[in-house]
Amino acid sequence: MDQQIMCSNHESNKSDICLADCATTHTILKNREYFSNLNLAEANVQTISGISNLINGSGRANIMLPEGTKIHVDDALYSEKSRRNLLSFKDIRQNGYHIETMNENNREFLYVTLVSNGKKEVLEKFSALSSGLYFTHIRHVETNVVLNKKINDPKTFILWHDRLGHPGSSMMRRIINNSQRHPLRSHKIFSAGDYNCASCSQGKLIVKPSPSKIVVESSVFLERIQGDICGPIHPHCGPFRYFMVLIDASTRWSHVCLLSTRNIAFAILLAQIIKLRAQFPDNPIKTICLDNAKEFQSQAFKNYCMSIGITIERYVTHVHTQNGLAESLIKRVQLIARPLIMRTKLSTSVWGHAVLHAASIIRYRPTTYHEHSPMQLILGQQPNTSHLKIFGCAVYVPIPPPDRTKMSPQRKLEIYVGFNSSSIIRYLEPLTWDLFTARFADCHFDEAIFPSLGEDKKPIQKEWREIAWNASTLSHYDPRTNQCELEVQKIIHLQQIANQLPDVFTDAKQVTKSHIPAVNAPARIDVSVQQNAREPTKRLKRGRPVGSNDTIPRKRKMGVKINTNQNSHEKAQESFDKDLSEQVDSDEEQLPLEKKEKDENNEISINYLNSCKI
Repeated sequence: MDQQIMCSNHESNKSDICLADCATTHTILKNREYFSNLNLAEANVQTISGISNLINGSGRANIMLPEGTKIHVDDALYSEKSRRNLLSFKDIRQNGYHIETMNENNREFLYVTLVSNGKKEVLEKFSALSSGLYFTHIRHVETNVVLNKKINDPKTFILWHDRLGHPGSSMMRRIINNSQRHPLRSHKIFSAGDYNCASCSQGKLIVKPSPSKIVVESSVFLERIQGDICGPIHPHCGPFRYFMVLIDASTRWSHVCLLSTRNIAFAILLAQIIKLRAQFPDNPIKTICLDNAKEFQSQAFKNYCMSIGITIERYVTHVHTQNGLAESLIKRVQLIARPLIMRTKLSTSVWGHAVLHAASIIRYRPTTYHEHSPMQLILGQQPNTSHLKIFGCAVYVPIPPPDRTKMSPQRKLEIYVGFNSSSIIRYLEPLTWDLFTARFADCHFDEAIFPSLGEDKKPIQKEWREIAWNASTLSHYDPRTNQCELEVQKIIHLQQIANQLPDVFTDAKQVTKSHIPAVNAPARIDVSVQQNAREPTKRLKRGRPVGSNDTIPRKRKMGVKINTNQNSHEKAQESFDKDLSEQVDSDEEQLPLEKKEKDENNEISINYLNSCKI
C-alpha cells in the first residue's frame, strides 16, 4: 500500500521521493542535479550495520518541496548508489522552519511551519507511512540545472587537460584539489571514455607492469637520490642527444637536464649536488644511487663524495628494477613529452623543450605515495597553476624598443615552449629556432593556435657513420674520453677555491682587506707605544752614547785650586794623555771593576778638557 501511494505521487509530480528522518545527521541525495557545488570524494558513512562506502561526494544543495518551499543544505552528501533521498530534520530547522505532527481524519502528518509576526503558517505536509516514516517529493531548482550544464562543459576540461600535460582523470582531480582557486574545482572530471584525446592515443602506450614490492623509503629530504640517463634520442634537439634525471626517494622531487654527450654527465651531476647543498644546507645528501655505466666512473668524483660524506651505491649490472625510481621518472617524462609534441605542429626535434616542460609539470603532480605534490612538500604551500599554458601555443611577446617604432606592431608572434618561473616564460622564434625569455605579464596567449617552425631555415644535417659490427653496447656512438674527468676536476677545483674564501655572512672576522680590492690601501700606519705620531724623531748627540760612564774616575775637590797658567795646563794635558793611553790598553781588564764602581762613578765628565778643573 505504501509503495502504491509513493509511486502514484511520484508519477503525478514527476519528482523524487524523499524521506524525512530525524535520526540522520546529514541530508543524502542521489541525484547530482540538486547540487549547486559538488566536490567528488569517496567517503564512508556510519550506519546501524557498520561502516559503508556509499558516499561519492559532498557539497551545497538546493531542493524544492511540493508547495514551493526551498531548502538550502550547506553540507549535503551525494550517493549515487542510494535508493532514496533522505532529508534531515536538522537541515529543515537550520532554514528557519519548525516541525510538528498533526492528525487529520485519523491520518498522521508532519507539518513544516513558519512563525512570522506572531502567526504560525503551515507550509508543507509530509504524509506518514505505515512504518512511521514521513515522506515527501522534492525537485531540483532551475538555477541548479543551468549551473550543472556549465560545470559539465567538456571544453573547459579538455583545455586544462592540454595545459596540465594530458594527465589521467584521477591525476586531474588530484592536481585540481592541490591548486589554489582552480576553476575546475567544482567541475565534473570526465573519465577516459567520456572524451577523446588524439594526442594521448598517439603518445601514450602503457604496458601494465607486474606487481612490484613496495619498499618503505625514508621521510628525510635528500637522504637518497637516484639518477639515470636516457638516450641517444634521434633526431637531435640542437646539440643535445640525451637527458639525465635525478629524483629524491622521499618527496619524489625531480630534476631533469639535457646532455650533448655522456662525458659531461658527471660534471652536471656534481654541479647539481653543489647547488642542492647551497639551497638546502639543513638537508645533507647521504646516498647517491647510480648504475654501472661508464659515464658514471670518475675517480675525482669518488674522492669528492668521500670527502663530504656521500655514499655512492652501484646497482647490479643490467638489473634496471633496482633503479626503479629513476626509470619510472624517465617513463613519466616521455609519456608527458610525447603528447605535448603531438598536440602541436612542431617537429620531433623540439623534444628537448618538451622534456624540460614535462619535468616542470611533474613537480605539480601528486605522487602515488603522497597526497601532495613534490613542490608542496618542499615549499610547504599549495602551488599556483595559473601561469600554465598549452605547450606549443601561440604567444605574442613585446618587441624590444630598439626594434619598433611608434606606428609599427608592438608585439610579434612566437611559440610558447615552457617557463622558468611563474613570471618568466620561454619561447621559440619560428624562423630561426632561437630560444628567448619574456615576462609572463607582458605576453598574450592564444591557446587555439599552434604555429609551426620554419624548417627550411635550418635543414637537418645528416651524419654518416661506419657500421660497427658485433657491437655489444651503444658506447661506440658516444665513446668515453678524458673530457669526463677534466670537467669534474674543474668543478672540484672551483669548489675548493670557494671554500677557502671566508663567508661574510657566517664569519665576518675572517674577512680582511685583501678580499676587498677597493680598500687594499693601508688604512693606518703602525706607531710605537712610547712615541707620538706628530712628534719628530729625536736627534742623537755625537760622540759617546748617552748614559755611558767615564773611563777615568773624576777626582774629588780637595779645596786646592790649580794654577791656571800655561805650564800647569800643559802638565795637566800630558798627565791626562798618559792616563788615557794606559786606560785604553787595560780596558778589557777593568770591565769587571767598572761594574763594581758603577755606583761611585755615575757622573758624566763632559767639560773636563775645556775647563781643566778637577
